[in-house]
Amino acid sequence: MLKQISTSFKLILILFLINTIFIVAGFSMSSNSEAALSKGEKIFKANCVGCHLNGQNLIRADKPIIGSSKLQSKQAFKKFLESPTKPMPKFENITSMDARFNSLYNYVITLMGK
Repeated sequence: MLKQISTSFKLILILFLINTIFIVAGFSMSSNSEAALSKGEKIFKANCVGCHLNGQNLIRADKPIIGSSKLQSKQAFKKFLESPTKPMPKFENITSMDARFNSLYNYVITLMGK
């Protein structure tokens, strides 16, 4: 039966299959990114949202997360979380675990676009 299928049709079928593989791989990578952001959002809600609802600062309105220079790099953010200005507590429980810290940082960065 394959001998009866034209070369053009075989080529179209191969291209379709290759394209499908790339689409599925793209969706897979996207869902991994979404999962990491979801973890970051959970960490944010458990530790930060009480004072930083919607990326703002309920204690010091003039110091919101959105636009903060402490988010210019992961290193600056980590340093701040380990030694913040009062009344903010330290968050070494987050910074001591790379996966948790990276998830939180990546989520907080998304707040910048809101």
